[in-house]
Amino acid sequence: MKIEFDDGFSFGKGAFETIKVVNGLPLFLDAHLKRLKNSLDFFEIKTDIDKKKIYEYIDKSNNKNFAMKLIISDKNFIITSREDNYRKDNKSYKLKISKVRRNSTSKIIYHKSLSYYENIIEHRWAVDSGYDSALFLNEREEVSETSFANIFFVKNDKIYTPKVSSGLLRGTMREFLIKNFEIIEDKICAKNLDSFDECFISNSLMGVRNVVSIDEIKFNSNEKTKTIQDYLKKFGF
Repeated sequence: MKIEFDDGFSFGKGAFETIKVVNGLPLFLDAHLKRLKNSLDFFEIKTDIDKKKIYEYIDKSNNKNFAMKLIISDKNFIITSREDNYRKDNKSYKLKISKVRRNSTSKIIYHKSLSYYENIIEHRWAVDSGYDSALFLNEREEVSETSFANIFFVKNDKIYTPKVSSGLLRGTMREFLIKNFEIIEDKICAKNLDSFDECFISNSLMGVRNVVSIDEIKFNSNEKTKTIQDYLKKFGF
């Protein structure tokens, strides 16, 4: 693989997408590429997204079930793959609130940019602290997203998720759930987390996973989580 040194590797100017491949089919590919194209326009990157290369990569892969990553910068169109570990388990998650605050006024955080390492640092911090992932709040103490997923809450049988303006990435799975379920986008304050009955997270690899706790706050229900998980099974999750 030949990689050109450009502003993507010097300054993080670029974007990536991680796509679940099931039985040789890239799930929600058009949604991923639409978001990627939007980010490339934001970064003023002229590289074309070549769908043919994506399908050729999958066809040449011995394994037909994996996580595929597209990385695009000014001079690079890179495709890599790794094992899709979410196929092995359906565990529930414990989240720890990060001490790092999302800056909702930032333009970068609304794109899946190559400047992603803060998410990894906070995720590792949460794991080292005995949790499964970190949860970010913004500068107004509103819930934003986890280090690798969007988050949802349930109260009185209604599903809520933070507004994009709270400082989060529009996940492809998040958008799919909003289109297919009745979900209310709202500002969710950290001080009100204990008022919810249920919590779950989503991304394009895991689908949906139940959350049993955020710091010391416990969630005892997983009814909505199971309903959505059952719905997603027909798509390969």
